[in-house]
Amino acid sequence: MSLFNLFKNRYLPFVIAALFSLGISLISIPSVNNIETAVSDQFWRFIASTEQREHRVVVINIDDDSIAKYGAWPWPRERTAQLLKSLSDQGVSERIIDMAFPDPKLGDEQLAKELLNTPTIMAQVLALNADESVARGQLQGGLTGQLCSGLFPTANGYIANAPDLHASSAGHITPRIAQDGAIRQLPAIICYQNLAYPTLALAALAEAAGVNSDFSLKTDGSWLEPVATLAHPALAGFSIPLTDQGDILLPWWTARSAIISISAKDVIEGSLPAGYLKGAWAIIGATAFGMADSVTTPQASAVSGVEVHAQLLTGLLDKRIPYQPRGAWLLQIIWIAVLAGLLSAGASMRATYLRAYAPALIGMALITSSIILSALLLWRFSLCVSWLPAVVFIIISQILLGAQNYIATKAEGDRLYRNLASYLPVHVAKKIAMQEPVSTLNAHHEQVVVLYADLRNFSAWCNQLPADQAGAVLHSFYSFTDNIIHQHGGEVEEYVGDAIMAVWREDIVGLKPLLAAQQIIQMSEQLFGAETGIDKLPPLAVGIGIEQGEVLVGSFGPARRRVHTLLGKTVTTAMRLQEMTADLSQPIICGQAMANAWQEQTELLPLGSFLLPGLQKASELFAPKA
Repeated sequence: MSLFNLFKNRYLPFVIAALFSLGISLISIPSVNNIETAVSDQFWRFIASTEQREHRVVVINIDDDSIAKYGAWPWPRERTAQLLKSLSDQGVSERIIDMAFPDPKLGDEQLAKELLNTPTIMAQVLALNADESVARGQLQGGLTGQLCSGLFPTANGYIANAPDLHASSAGHITPRIAQDGAIRQLPAIICYQNLAYPTLALAALAEAAGVNSDFSLKTDGSWLEPVATLAHPALAGFSIPLTDQGDILLPWWTARSAIISISAKDVIEGSLPAGYLKGAWAIIGATAFGMADSVTTPQASAVSGVEVHAQLLTGLLDKRIPYQPRGAWLLQIIWIAVLAGLLSAGASMRATYLRAYAPALIGMALITSSIILSALLLWRFSLCVSWLPAVVFIIISQILLGAQNYIATKAEGDRLYRNLASYLPVHVAKKIAMQEPVSTLNAHHEQVVVLYADLRNFSAWCNQLPADQAGAVLHSFYSFTDNIIHQHGGEVEEYVGDAIMAVWREDIVGLKPLLAAQQIIQMSEQLFGAETGIDKLPPLAVGIGIEQGEVLVGSFGPARRRVHTLLGKTVTTAMRLQEMTADLSQPIICGQAMANAWQEQTELLPLGSFLLPGLQKASELFAPKA
């Protein structure tokens, strides 16, 4: 096999599938991406830990009970200050407010004073691609430096807190909403007027460490490292991986049921055990019905937005932020190469019982393995490597291999059929090819014209000439008689030694069999006449017998070795008529039934009545006039 054929037959399907699958990873196709995100969301739901409760970050809910007790939100500033003070009395180490207070109101002085008693981080919203530029309140926590050099998004509006409400720090709560409406990542930094504003969780992390939010950006690293990372000079060994859009991929390691959620009403009323929240980070959010703070996440279709920040905070504390490695494409190529080897091995299986099912079974196993491998990389190493290219590669490879196998099988079947048809009549070959061999008699009756042509004196030639020369003569006889018979609408049913038997199934009363017989005689005289130049051998001649009537056509013999033939009086008569051609010195003789069919179409010479061998009744013989 040439290198080109080897490449075409063995490797081309995998090359095409690899190019197609890698192209899918570069082109955003919404329907395809939705499938991947839906499966990936199931990853998170499956691997989210429910083993232990999360006590470091506690959600304080402005829930329905709190609204029923203290009235609709927003509460008076004094009530909000009371909630914050109650949290401080419980010993929380940090208060994180997942909401903004943009408008000045009565009681701001009391709330502002309480904000400074315990480290508190307030939320602010920076609008990305807003239809109208909105500027409410006063932004806090803006960072100078090189962070706004292009990686991070730029806002065109904001909603911050009232100027008098200064907290220890502030962070944005602007999500990155996916096409399906779910939140799976947050911009780590959002820029506004050349100042960088970190997300709420980063601001809380810096505040807990007692440092400013002076994060620095790193955009180089090995192929297994993130595209970019945020680091802090005061937090050694701590870095936050980012996407190429400057986003943090949100972690969902903690099950929703493992997050401790406490009603604000219970906190204000002091119904919690003493010290229950000591040392915890308390994040305050609204979960009451109608608070318009419901979002979609990988864990649920409708949850409070405060859960997003609670999950991010726990991920930062555990230093388990998922990320897509810089060389994710290389990992995909390596895995696709492994898949190609396994698929190739499966396609080359020779055992019949395996070959039929191996491609489908191996394909299903590899698809499952690819998805599981992606989940394991996420769970064990926080690596987000798309499984979609591998699955697309497997599917496309299976389709191409199936098509290739179908074409090869069809070509092989066509070749076998052509070979079979070269030994048997076409209609017989087609019938045999479409059914299993049987040991029973398989025959039927037909009305046909039988032409039996024999090459006379060929036995003497076989005895005197080398086998190769005799074989060449017989091959020539078979070839030109077959061509002539097919030109006149007949079909050769059998080659019997130095004779052929042909039939006409359509227009059995026409002159086509006679015209074919006459042309065979003319061709044989040109090829095998007295002028052959071989004096020691008798000249070859062809005798032809033709009769019309019913025959039995079918396959006979055991299933392991059957033969196709024609039987009946019509066949016997045609053979005996051919034998009479030498005795009556007529190259073509036809029987009574054939003569009756031709009597009005051509002139026939009566030869008399003869009792043919094997027949019980004398037959009238006829010969066409020259």
